[in-house]
Amino acid sequence: MNPNYPKFLAAGALTLVLLGGSACERTSPSNDNPNNQPRTRAEQDLAELRDWMKDKTDSTGRNDRDTTRRGARIREEFREKTARLDTKLDSLSAKSKAEYKELRRKYENWEARNQQRSAMPLNQETLQRFEEELFGSANALDAQFTATQMRDVYTQFLQNVRARRATWTAADWDYVDEIYSRLNQKKDQVEDQIPGQDKLKIKALQAEYLTLETTKDAKDLAREIKQ
Repeated sequence: MNPNYPKFLAAGALTLVLLGGSACERTSPSNDNPNNQPRTRAEQDLAELRDWMKDKTDSTGRNDRDTTRRGARIREEFREKTARLDTKLDSLSAKSKAEYKELRRKYENWEARNQQRSAMPLNQETLQRFEEELFGSANALDAQFTATQMRDVYTQFLQNVRARRATWTAADWDYVDEIYSRLNQKKDQVEDQIPGQDKLKIKALQAEYLTLETTKDAKDLAREIKQ
């Protein structure tokens, strides 16, 4: 064996140790320095908020006309994301602070328009027109439905919502929301008599409607962001 071989191995091992130590010294400040970590986290949170808002553009909608319940999921998500950012504002660059301020302004404009529109009374003739489109009769919900009819009524309602929703404006959805609320009131009157399987189907249809409704709010928000 070459007498210098052990020395060569030892020298190589020492070199690896030194290199590894240097690498640790270069990376540890970014992970451990308290001045770096909040800034990195804040910029990441801003990027997540930006991506979340953009994602609403690609989404394909409200329950009743109570503004506190409209787009509940969107509002809750926005509050959670902005609450995190609000605690880290000092860690954002001037450019990022300006972007965050603008995103909040656009969201608040969208929210204010929703509240203003909701405060306007519904036109009864328009309401009857939507009722006819969704149920085939302008006074369909004036009828008394039996428990065994409720599943079919919800099915018809959702079929027509799916078919027509692409052309509806935000104001149109106000009328559809009102009709949906009245339909739920009809169901509540016979809730105890509805068969178990029908109840499950109705819940599934209700969940689908709320998804479509929330997605409509998402699209409205996306349009506000693009302006």
